[in-house]
Amino acid sequence: MRTSITIAGAAVLAAGAAVARRRAARPAPSPAAAPEPPPQGRVRTVTTEDGLELHVEEFGAEQPVATVVLAHGYVQSSRLWAGQVRDLLAARPDLRVVTYDHRGHGRSGPTTRDRATIEVLGRDMARVVEEVAPAGPVVVAGHSMGGMTLMALAEQRPDLLGERVVGVAFVGTSSGGLDAVTYGLPRPVARVVEKLLPVLNERAVRAERAGRPRVVGPLDMKLIFSGTADAADVAAAMDVHRACSAETVAAFLPTFSDHDRARALEALAEVPALVAVGDADRLCPVEHSRAIADALPMAELAVYPGVGHMVQLERRAEVSRRLLALVDRALARASASVDVVP
Repeated sequence: MRTSITIAGAAVLAAGAAVARRRAARPAPSPAAAPEPPPQGRVRTVTTEDGLELHVEEFGAEQPVATVVLAHGYVQSSRLWAGQVRDLLAARPDLRVVTYDHRGHGRSGPTTRDRATIEVLGRDMARVVEEVAPAGPVVVAGHSMGGMTLMALAEQRPDLLGERVVGVAFVGTSSGGLDAVTYGLPRPVARVVEKLLPVLNERAVRAERAGRPRVVGPLDMKLIFSGTADAADVAAAMDVHRACSAETVAAFLPTFSDHDRARALEALAEVPALVAVGDADRLCPVEHSRAIADALPMAELAVYPGVGHMVQLERRAEVSRRLLALVDRALARASASVDVVP
């Protein structure tokens, strides 16, 4: 995630060339089907500690057996969890599923650059959990930056874990070491790309302020999807990326260099966990997920061959089934813990 996956420039062109060399061995993606309309939830806002309003949607039961909170990735929005919202509630209508947009993303308020950090996102997540689920068990899942945010939550609020947050899922994410990621490029090229990105980001910010929209195209999607991804999923992700401002892209990029939260996982040692990743993920490579799973004694590791960074889209049904299994496992453990209390 150290790279800005929304800049149409040297980074994308280099990655596109690498992908093109492998494209001949892969079948062409199927034509885009008509997109499903987004699920309709109960819209509310949650106010952060610094007064910013987060866009939140609640789906399903108003008096649930458990609440599942889904956190999205960098330059994305809660819209890309729509498939899991549908799947979870179709199987378990007794759940409440909550999605929200990180500060600066989607329909949440903009943030200043000094607050565009994973540390601050962790405090935002704590506020969301406390307000949307003031009582009852909670399972939290985070994709990419959302997973890093979940680690920040564990670092900052261990009091929420175990009794309130009874299960966690890390989807296509990392606990640190993102500066060593090469995005599938030769290492010397990747290092040049890293130096170029901040410059390109600032140019995009200036262009946006002058009224010129930030450019997002198919090559950007090559960085986050495999060559066999469904065209409708790619189109949905492209729409979400286009809606993210150049200012947000530039503001959050530096925080990934500072992300080092392997020790934060210690607070989750007794919490049932799911770690899901595609083995073709260029932004948070599979080795990063293996490291997370190794640090969590109660983790299930699911590796999807040939799948890119957007594993919850490319393997929607499988990821949804594993999330449901995590909910069952977490609730069973929470119930057992209550039963043994004298």
